[in-house]
Amino acid sequence: MKNINNVIRVKSYFKVIELKPIIYKENKNKSGIYRWTNLITGKSYVGSANCLSNRFKKYFSAYNIKEILKTSKSVICNSLLKNGYENFQLEILEYIVFHSGISIKEKKEVLLGREQYYLDLLKPEYNILRKAGSRLGAKHISKSIDLMREKALAHKHSEKKKLS
Repeated sequence: MKNINNVIRVKSYFKVIELKPIIYKENKNKSGIYRWTNLITGKSYVGSANCLSNRFKKYFSAYNIKEILKTSKSVICNSLLKNGYENFQLEILEYIVFHSGISIKEKKEVLLGREQYYLDLLKPEYNILRKAGSRLGAKHISKSIDLMREKALAHKHSEKKKLS
């Protein structure tokens, strides 16, 4: 099955809310690359996960999405809430099977490498960052900046106490 970007999809889900149990079951303990596509605007988001079903559970949790939005400007999370899941398609672009004994670091490198391939190929509009796994160029909301500043100051203070 091909789409307009000439990418062969492994799986494609419409009516994702109705299909949540199937999505979880079919992607349980599977690693891979996925894409959310807004059926109204055509804009998309590409991501990767070591356990796809766990990642999708986070997307389907309104509580989790709201928590993410407290500290970041996730365009895909905003769009899912604003446009509704019924206006999105979820695709599995690629499953990645790892051999036993592969380290977590190696898994991450493979996943990010494949995610980068799709970021370069598809140029998804909802991905703020253009480099997979990198926070370079990310913009934090003011609340996040304040929390990071407080944490850094607390750490600096505890280090000074240790030295005294």
